[in-house]
Amino acid sequence: MLEDKIVRKLNSITDLPVVPAYLGKILRELDNTEIRAKKFAEFIEKDQTLTTKILRAANSPWYGQSGRIATVDLAIIIMGLNTIKEIVIGMLVDKFFSRTPSYLFDINSFWNYSLFCGSTARLLARKTKYKKAGEAFVAGLMHDIGILILIQYFTTEFKEIKTLVESGKFNMIQAEEVVIGTNHAEIGAWMAEKWSLPEQLINCVRMHHIPFKELNESLDNESIALTRIVAASEWFANYLGFRTWTTELDKPKLFASGDDILDFLDDEVLNLSSQIAILKHEMMREFERASEFNPNPV
Repeated sequence: MLEDKIVRKLNSITDLPVVPAYLGKILRELDNTEIRAKKFAEFIEKDQTLTTKILRAANSPWYGQSGRIATVDLAIIIMGLNTIKEIVIGMLVDKFFSRTPSYLFDINSFWNYSLFCGSTARLLARKTKYKKAGEAFVAGLMHDIGILILIQYFTTEFKEIKTLVESGKFNMIQAEEVVIGTNHAEIGAWMAEKWSLPEQLINCVRMHHIPFKELNESLDNESIALTRIVAASEWFANYLGFRTWTTELDKPKLFASGDDILDFLDDEVLNLSSQIAILKHEMMREFERASEFNPNPV
């Protein structure tokens, strides 16, 4: 839980990105299974930026419709509602990336890492039969958003955290606990709550550094499944060299281990010794696809 002084400071920030009314309505309607594409398109078309992003995505090479999709309702039919949710949340997350001072942090590497975690979480969701693959993408994309909040709004404290990490005596989680008495996962969950995101996504952001076997059994099954998917995506990001934004020498003790991954993904899905090359290829394809149409801070 966040200490009162941290909550007071977060609540006092006046320029935190918020969900505009129309985006909030779009996110709520995404959970309405009975809404028709044409009606949903009417909500989207109220925002020119969102409309442009959706049409650009629909006409990307991934859907084989280059230059053919001119209306939002047809784009929705081609891409599906999950992809629309990815784009909407991506727009919100992008607001944090665009404001992060580069002199304190390698924001480009962090963006690639976040995008890789999102696309890998989506792939792992499909492989583990988690039904909401689009939600897994969102969770992977924003699971470490608390770090960006620390950099932008707790700048002095973040400098102290960075110094402790660079000393080699602390990993990121440990340094955060020492300096501010909480960590980026808790702060990220607070942001997810402010955006009124689904409970399982909030739980995932808060719990993704908890060892698989220690996840609170009181959590609902969706929260546990989504948290494990995102923790696994973070493990693969580290394994495949995407976690270059941090200077920590000692990875967090709560960081998912190879044994966790093998326990989570059965042998038919993954055998690290024989199928990692195949899985890596799939992950990079998903990453390339995500890079095609999601916001980029550079």
